[in-house]
Amino acid sequence: MATAQQTPSSKWALITGCSPGGLGDAEATAFLTSGINVIATALETKTIEHITPTPNNPNSGFLIRMHLDVTSSKSLSEAYNLIKQLTNGHLHFLINNAGYGYYSPLLDVDISLAKKQYDVNVWGALSVTQTFFPLLRAAKGTIVNQASVAGLSGFSRPYMGIYSSSKAALLSLTDIMRLEFDPFGINVVALVSGAVKTEFAKNMRGGTVAETSWYSLIREDVEKLMLESSATEAGHDRHHIAGKVVEELLKDTPANRVVNGYMGTVIWLLHSLLPLWMLDGIHWSGSGLDKLKAIVAGGTTTKSD
Repeated sequence: MATAQQTPSSKWALITGCSPGGLGDAEATAFLTSGINVIATALETKTIEHITPTPNNPNSGFLIRMHLDVTSSKSLSEAYNLIKQLTNGHLHFLINNAGYGYYSPLLDVDISLAKKQYDVNVWGALSVTQTFFPLLRAAKGTIVNQASVAGLSGFSRPYMGIYSSSKAALLSLTDIMRLEFDPFGINVVALVSGAVKTEFAKNMRGGTVAETSWYSLIREDVEKLMLESSATEAGHDRHHIAGKVVEELLKDTPANRVVNGYMGTVIWLLHSLLPLWMLDGIHWSGSGLDKLKAIVAGGTTTKSD
């Protein structure tokens, strides 16, 4: 079910993953403030009741709250039919923001959970794009995929393999979308985020090391690094970042890649310029893998070979 507030303007933005405390709900607010109509979606509409048009702003956009499961073809089809009618067949912005993090040493990964990670972070974004492409084509709109510095080539931080690889896949898909969709007059933008103050850690999966893990002897180091990797306390304010993102998207020709968040630009530059061996050294530091290497060299292990 969808709920609405305020009066409409001419352009529409569809945003997935608008759960409380995330970048998606901040982007919804930023679009509304800029006079863009917003369709804010989440798995449960009651979780996004906090998103409202800007008080005392007569130019605020129209707001629709809607259920959407990016992994469900039925949910996507139902949303498409509603949104097609609502927007008169024209969608100007699609923000593929839905996603979460699953952290674990690769040898401990639950493959079913890893597949769910890709279902949301990768296939979900592609499915949403495929579904709403006709509306985007009609409006010559802009597609925005929420990537991460974790998806950059050479970002090999241990215990983030599933999450990082899903974001790397999304970055690659975004680059190819940019080329394949150009003949239809559609812009494609990758948001490459560093640390942003959000509720990301609350939605994290994994994060612990079992007694039977190959990494149990360095459990404290592993769990500490996974926690630090999901922490956002040092990040930039999400509303500030969302405002800058929307400002960029409203330009006649937005940048193909928008780097934002704490240390986002620095991390981007380092991974563009430094050799792989040096990046490996940076990511190795603090992982506890040096301790494990010494333990294994001494003949100690947690599993029978």
